[in-house]
Amino acid sequence: MKPGSKRPRLAGIVAVAAVTAACTASPPPASPPAAPNIACTTVPAGSAPTARTGGQGQVVETQPVPGALDDVAARSPGSAVAVGNTGKSDRSRPLVALWNGAVWKQLNNRALPPSSELNGVALFPGGAWAVGKYGNIEHKQEGKAFILRVTGTTVRKVPIPRMVYGSVLNDVAATSATDAWAVGSPTLHWNGTAWTRPHFPAAVARILFDAYGVAATSRTNVWIVSLGWIVHWNGRRWKAVTPNIGLRYALSGISATSATNVWAVGNVIQKGVQGVMLHWNGRRWTCALARERHFENLAAISTSSPDNAWAVGSYFDSADRAWVLHWNGHSWNHVMTPQLGQFGDLRAVAVIPQSGRAWVVGSSGMLMLNGS
Repeated sequence: MKPGSKRPRLAGIVAVAAVTAACTASPPPASPPAAPNIACTTVPAGSAPTARTGGQGQVVETQPVPGALDDVAARSPGSAVAVGNTGKSDRSRPLVALWNGAVWKQLNNRALPPSSELNGVALFPGGAWAVGKYGNIEHKQEGKAFILRVTGTTVRKVPIPRMVYGSVLNDVAATSATDAWAVGSPTLHWNGTAWTRPHFPAAVARILFDAYGVAATSRTNVWIVSLGWIVHWNGRRWKAVTPNIGLRYALSGISATSATNVWAVGNVIQKGVQGVMLHWNGRRWTCALARERHFENLAAISTSSPDNAWAVGSYFDSADRAWVLHWNGHSWNHVMTPQLGQFGDLRAVAVIPQSGRAWVVGSSGMLMLNGS
């Protein structure tokens, strides 16, 4: 996976394959129970998206703020937060934009560190957390992780445990104003007063050395993905719960609505790259493989119920294509989308509560998906 950002791009797929193969071939010498063996179904390939509307529901394209967007979170049809970076090379700054139901407005705070980027955002009652890293390798600054708190239209950097050079936070999830998790290297927990480093069993700590996605629905239901691993916290202990699908894979995104509805997405690394979607229903895992053309890259997923989930990423046929899949409770379906910029990579998706819509963001803009 690409260091410094939680959303893998096509350029990093080869590196993902090599790292994932090494990790899955040599699991930690810990004692999690044997992973379940499951077989995967295959999602039918869709046609290349060429129109601005089509497939299932209308698609609206927008470039709300200048810069690259890496994540988005929605509270309601009239409230959302998107984060990324302003995209100005070594002068890049964190990008935070708020949706008020009519327009996106970029928030500014010149006191925030330059040469920085935000990779993840999560809402909580009264505000939002945004995580990322600052520092520029070209200027011999390896970077350090940092966390921002968004309250109203105010953005400020908050204290976190001392970070080493090369640290980065890739994703964040919050269940309340007093409970949140930020993952990357390292993983941090918010207890309502301070961000601290939780204690993990040695085997789990090795798995979570460089985590990419986190989902949490309560203090006793937290899920983290790290390359080819899935780890779960049930309020008493951490446990590796990674299913064995007979193929090596790397995971980059996870979403949950409860302990019985959890989705994780990523890529299978075997004779090329193929998208994979894993689902936990509280009793067992199921798996679906999605093949479009070449170099598939499922980056993120968002779900609101057992019969509604959106997965996004990119793939390549004659060009890089934006890729959107929708789960209706029975099957995955390809959704036609317009092309976003030169590379067409989609990095994050957020189901909009109280609607049938979803926000999708990428390096070149934003989509709103209308309908299912």
